[in-house]
Amino acid sequence: MATATISDLLREGRIEGVTPDIAAAWGRVGEAQVHLASSVTLTSSDPALAYVALYDAARKAITAHMQANGYRPTNRLGAHQSVGLYAEAALGIGTALPHIRAFDRMRRARNRSEYDDRPITERLLSTDLEHAQGSVAAVIAALPPRPSTP
Repeated sequence: MATATISDLLREGRIEGVTPDIAAAWGRVGEAQVHLASSVTLTSSDPALAYVALYDAARKAITAHMQANGYRPTNRLGAHQSVGLYAEAALGIGTALPHIRAFDRMRRARNRSEYDDRPITERLLSTDLEHAQGSVAAVIAALPPRPSTP
């Protein structure tokens, strides 16, 4: 299956244009970094919550990239999937590619854990923490510089 382009996602109504906001995007990246740290802290005591934190870290980082570039997912069923499709179109290159491609699988694993009572294994948690960290790092590398505060 061919990767969707940003134009495809706009045409299909999966994402929409908004005013770019680099400062807000950097704020969202900060939230993602806190979620990554929380995930590490929760790994041994609450693997399910640790997984939700790492997934949310990757999702928030990608939506930060969207925000900086003037996009957001539309408010409809499949919004998180749209975030993953955007990530593949905008960030899925070079060393970031395996981390970005893992996002949709992480989304499905989180859903199965939430709705199908499938436990989060230590191996899955470890592997996907690396992918979440790689996704956040890819977004940080791709964002314009953080605006200076007056």
